[in-house]
Amino acid sequence: MEKIVACQTCGLVQQADDVPKGSVIKCARCHFQIFHRRVDSRVRTMAFSLAALIFYIPANLYPIVTAEYQGHHIQTTIFQGISSLFTLHQYFIGSLMFFTSMLTPGLKIIGLMFITLTLDWPHWKKARTWVFKIIRIIDPWNMLEVFLLAICVSMVELGEVATVHPGRGVFSFAAVVVLTLLATLSFDSRLLWDSPTERKL
Repeated sequence: MEKIVACQTCGLVQQADDVPKGSVIKCARCHFQIFHRRVDSRVRTMAFSLAALIFYIPANLYPIVTAEYQGHHIQTTIFQGISSLFTLHQYFIGSLMFFTSMLTPGLKIIGLMFITLTLDWPHWKKARTWVFKIIRIIDPWNMLEVFLLAICVSMVELGEVATVHPGRGVFSFAAVVVLTLLATLSFDSRLLWDSPTERKL
């Protein structure tokens, strides 16, 4: 039985026959695999998401940076930084920082865990689809990498004025960045619409 498929790399729409087990189909134009499925996608996504959730808690509780300036020892967490911005009436920057460094990463982690946990529930297919759409919308706003880079830049720039060291939270923060990225790359969106008999974990 022939199927109409589109190459995920170049977008070419083409006909493809049923693929025997252990075989793949390559695009007629770019020669990339069309029916390539991510191995153990569900298990990997769940594992990375759970690990990211575990590191997400200390990343927000422990200090991101510790600084010594003129005899003063200062420790700052993400939440304290956001609170300081609101205290200084920097509402837009404070809201943006809260949204990009706390809210969207948490929603993305919880969303991926919800999808992987409910894949065997046929009546939740529409809910999973909406959650996946929300993840795709908030994903560009997930600025953890940029915030981590800003921390590193501030440490270099303040080196001549104050002594700045990474806090315990920065390592958890970096782990959340890496694990969230791995969870996203591991997830095969075709699992959302596969039937239980067709699904390959």
